[in-house]
Amino acid sequence: MAEVNKIAVYLNRHITGNIFDKSSICEAYSTDASLLKVVPRFVAVPESTSDVRKLVKFVNQLSEKKYHLPISVRGSGLSKTGSDLSSGLVISTEKLNHVRELDAHDRLVHVQAGITLGKLNAVLAPYGLTLPVDADPRDTIGSLISNAPRDKFSKKYGGIMNYIDRVEVVLSSGDLLQTNRLSRGKLRQLSRDKSLSGSIYTKLPPLLEKHSELISSWPDCLGYPALKHISRQNGKVFDLLPVFYGSEGSLGIITEVILRLAVQPPRKHRLFAVFKDYKSVEEFYGYCSRLRPLSVEIFDTRIFKTAEEYGKKPDLLTKKLEDGFIVLVAFNDKMHKSRSSVRKCLRFLPKSAYVVAETVSNSADFDDFETSLSSFINDGIKSERPNLLHDLYVPRENLPAFLEGLKTYEKSLRRPLALFGSLDTENFSIRPSFDLKKTDERRSALILLRDLNSLLKSHGGSLVGGYPEGRLKSIILYPELEKSERDLIKSVKEIFDPNDIFAPETKSNYDTRSAVRHLRTEINPGIIS
Repeated sequence: MAEVNKIAVYLNRHITGNIFDKSSICEAYSTDASLLKVVPRFVAVPESTSDVRKLVKFVNQLSEKKYHLPISVRGSGLSKTGSDLSSGLVISTEKLNHVRELDAHDRLVHVQAGITLGKLNAVLAPYGLTLPVDADPRDTIGSLISNAPRDKFSKKYGGIMNYIDRVEVVLSSGDLLQTNRLSRGKLRQLSRDKSLSGSIYTKLPPLLEKHSELISSWPDCLGYPALKHISRQNGKVFDLLPVFYGSEGSLGIITEVILRLAVQPPRKHRLFAVFKDYKSVEEFYGYCSRLRPLSVEIFDTRIFKTAEEYGKKPDLLTKKLEDGFIVLVAFNDKMHKSRSSVRKCLRFLPKSAYVVAETVSNSADFDDFETSLSSFINDGIKSERPNLLHDLYVPRENLPAFLEGLKTYEKSLRRPLALFGSLDTENFSIRPSFDLKKTDERRSALILLRDLNSLLKSHGGSLVGGYPEGRLKSIILYPELEKSERDLIKSVKEIFDPNDIFAPETKSNYDTRSAVRHLRTEINPGIIS
């Protein structure tokens, strides 16, 4: 304990923010939105980029002396994969939450990475601007970049990656890197630098060239999925920014960001329709997708039946729901165009269909309808629906066969597996309930993850669709990778983080025993921010 206190005291003397080693505080930062719990030895709450650099440099020096203190970076504690948990040092960006500069004319904003999406959009609203990403308003900008989720607005707006101009990153040496679009000459100049950034600019280009064929076919969310976008225009432009998309804090700590913004669109116009079978869903989607909606989501009707058991029945659901699917469509074009699109959808559907369109009087009810899903995800005191089978990729044309396979598996499992997600992005989630206090239930969760992976593969899908693999999914996915794929991921990591101090159990062959040891045994007490 004396050694722990010495480190905390030393670091508190050298940074403006705070370092904590008190057990109650470390416990508060030991869980996120995943199924894992890892208690850190220290929690750091830096107040500047300088603080972050000092913390990282200190830990890196410890590592060179064979004293390993792994670092994870935490935004609002909403990670679904456990990538923001650490047995060593958790660096929270909660105080790095300021807007540095706003250029409303050119639609650019300079922010610290710990600012939340909700706070940022509240600042932008008076200027008629927005960051058009559908995510929890508590999500930080840094975490959105590190996880690069494919949100339900991605088909129309392109997702978070479409709005990042450049980032400032603290590397594992404590050096500061600012991403820029570099010419060949500038790249050669920077590669002569003796710092870690110079080493990165020297080693990464030949690695990308050597594995160009493999990189071009890389999945969208596994490993470092945006490597293919680093070198562009036949090598004339080199930009490190894409390597941080989906990196989950394993290559560096993003501290500041310059974002491009969009003009705030008109308010949404929505409608939902209930279908008894997926074939009818498919026909409706084929029609309404031609109208360029903002989003098209599908929900197993059992989700709302479960929500109703907990007193969360949306007022819009006036009829009894049979087994089937609800499709929720949203348009956000100019008012007359959105209304016209809604009317066209209504005309397409048979008159006997159970369908409700948004009006001025029921707009608030539509909001309640969308939030009813929350009651399904966390369904009571004795059990929990954790983020285990989240953001799965299923090709839309294979979804009917996948649903049939899921139905068969559900019967053998004797556990409801209700699906919901985005038809636009082909990104879906399932929330089975588990009693985390029971050993066999926690074991069942991991078995379910393995079995679902097999089912997904048989229908051209994947465990990773709109969110990176993190820890738990890597147990299933990494043993299946070719050696060349594992070597590429490892090589990129070694170039950026030679001493493996950043998120060492993320994007690696995470040990199954370690996973089992870190599975939570109680319901998530809440998100600490």
